[in-house]
Formats: sequence, structure tokens, C-alpha cells
Amino acid sequence: MSDLYPSLTRAGLTQNYLHTNSTTHEFLFGALAELVDNARDAAATKINVYSVANPDLRGGYMLNFLDDGEGMDPTDVANIVQFGKSFKRDAGDHMIGQYGNGLKSGSMRIGNDFILFSKQGRQLTCLMLSRTFHDHENIDSIIVPTPVWDCDTRKPIMQNGGIERYEMEINLIMKYSPFRSEHEVLKQFDNIKDQTGTLVVIYNLKLLDSGEPELNVTTDPTDIRMAEMDPDDDSNWPERVSFKSYAAILYLDPRMKVYVQGKKIRTKRLACTLYKPKMYKFSSTRFKKRSEEEVSKAEREYRIAEEKAREAESSSRDLERKMSLKAK
Repeated sequence: MSDLYPSLTRAGLTQNYLHTNSTTHEFLFGALAELVDNARDAAATKINVYSVANPDLRGGYMLNFLDDGEGMDPTDVANIVQFGKSFKRDAGDHMIGQYGNGLKSGSMRIGNDFILFSKQGRQLTCLMLSRTFHDHENIDSIIVPTPVWDCDTRKPIMQNGGIERYEMEINLIMKYSPFRSEHEVLKQFDNIKDQTGTLVVIYNLKLLDSGEPELNVTTDPTDIRMAEMDPDDDSNWPERVSFKSYAAILYLDPRMKVYVQGKKIRTKRLACTLYKPKMYKFSSTRFKKRSEEEVSKAEREYRIAEEKAREAESSSRDLERKMSLKAK
């Protein structure tokens, strides 16, 4: 049904791509780190990763990433849902990301949908990428509503398609996002307190087989923890259980303040965490098998060498005996 919503922006992606791309993150905190990396690459001085309860959403809450970075204009926002488009490629070696893939892979690993709000210059730009929307309306191509407003007047800035396009976009956002009115949508920009910045809201979170969200935000209100992991288990070291602990050692040079659930974490220079190394037991079936094969091979070679030595010794003794008899 690619003929629906013909005036709206289409991403250069497919549903299969979004799903396959999200599976590259086996470790869930790595998906969260993709969005933290984006803020750092946007020259943000701080980012807050926090949850907001919403019982109407799958998982019972939405996960927000709010930074004070450079923000994006409507063209930049449109480019983030195109394959391989990124201003970072020409921005120098200090950038973590280069291919504009982190937001898509990270957000789609955490949940089914995200909505982005960005402020730059005198423009407020919103973008919604919702797999729930596409599944519900059976749409193959990826359609992304991207309304734009004037920062001062909060009046919509008309794009190709005019008022009809704007009304279509805002209606889709109100239907498939957590925000049920135009006022609620615009209110999200108020979270961006600085002149520029970006807010990413991920919702309809991925769930465990138990039906609970993969990330636990209730046990410790000051942290985001991995669900169904026992922190008392020695094999579950803190960085794999607590996002606060993980984010504290995320960067070799932590030049950005990171807040989790509104609380500033104490970031560490990675090299400084190595003065008290820990030893972890590592076992690998493949490694064990290869080791056993190497031992078996060495034993065979030893037996062959031993047999050759015996044969050489026997031949030597026989030669000595013959020489002795000849001498007589």
C-alpha cells in the first residue's frame, strides 16, 4: 500500500532493514550508547537518559534521551532516516559515528517506535518513525511525518503539500505517538532548555518472554538496570547490570556530562579504571576443543618421535654388535 500518504516524506529504508539493523546490538546497553554517542558527536555538554511512566504504552514507560547539542534543521532531520547519509563523514576524526546509522539501529533495538524533537536556529523540527504505524496500516515503505514549526510563534512552517500535509502529519503523530494533541507535541520542545538541542523519545519497548520490559526502571529509581540479571552473581559485573556503571566508563575521554534518571553520574577515564584489574573465568567450548586437539596431536607426535628414537637406538646397538664381532 505504497500509494498511501503520497505527500509525506519517505525514508530510504525498508521494514526488513529496520529489523535486521536492530539485531546488530546483542548487548542492550550498547544500543543506548548509540544515542549517547550521537549527543557527544553533536557537541553536547550534557545528556540526560531518563524514563517517563506511561501505562498506555507497551512496557509501561518511554525512554528519553535529552541533549544540549547543536540540534538539527529540517534537512538534517530528514537525512537521519536515509541510508548512509550523515554530515559526520566530513566532520573529522573526533566523531564516533560516521554513517548515520546509530539512531536507527539503537532506537529500533530498544523499542518499536521513536519520535524526535530538535531545535536549531528559529526552527523546531519533529520526526516520527513508527513500526507500529506501518504494521497497523500495512504499509511497506517507511513513511516519516516531519512537521516543522517557527520557534517564536509556534506556528507551522508549511512544506511541499501545504496545510493538508501538515494536518496529515500531526494527525498521524497524535494517533501513533504518546502525545495525543498538537499542544502536547509542541510541549516536548519545552524540555530543550537551551538554544539548541535534541530530544529522542523511544516507546513501545521490546519485552522479555515474561512480558516485562528488558530494562528495569523501578527497582532503582536513580538507575536503568538490565532486567532479570542478578547483581549478586559474580559473573554479572556492574557494567552489565547498571547503565550508570556502564556509562561511567563509556569514553576514554569523558568530555560530556551524563545524567541517568536526572542524576549526574561520575564518569571515569577508562585508563584509570585499570589500576585494580579483575580476573574473570573464561570458558569456550570451541577453545577447549581446539586445545584438546592440539594436545592429542602433540601426544601423537611424541609417540612417533619416541618410536623413531627407539629404532635409532636399536640400529646403533646392532651396528656396535656387528663391529665387535668383526673385530674378533
